[in-house]
Amino acid sequence: MKPRFCDDGCRPELDLHGCAVDEALSLVRELIYESIRYGRNSIKIIHGKSTTVPRKRTIKSALTELVDSDEFSTYVIDSYKSEGHMTIALRRAGSHHPSGRMSLNLNNFP
Repeated sequence: MKPRFCDDGCRPELDLHGCAVDEALSLVRELIYESIRYGRNSIKIIHGKSTTVPRKRTIKSALTELVDSDEFSTYVIDSYKSEGHMTIALRRAGSHHPSGRMSLNLNNFP
């Protein structure tokens, strides 16, 4: 299974099933930056239910660390964390944004 992305023009959604942790974080970074560029208010990231193993990094835990980090403090207003997904509220920057739907490069995944 490879990650899936869809954008209805309002709130983009990224399903990270099939990703390794570092691949997932790279896609989420790209999604946040593109969402800001397109003037989106929020994004939904489906990370799945983590089966937590002691000392093992999961997409869910790494994503929480990323969103709460200083890297996105300028852009992230708040986040709603659920067992299988996360919704992130974004700060809109400027008033001139590209129109249309966003796309992400998912070609690097089998």
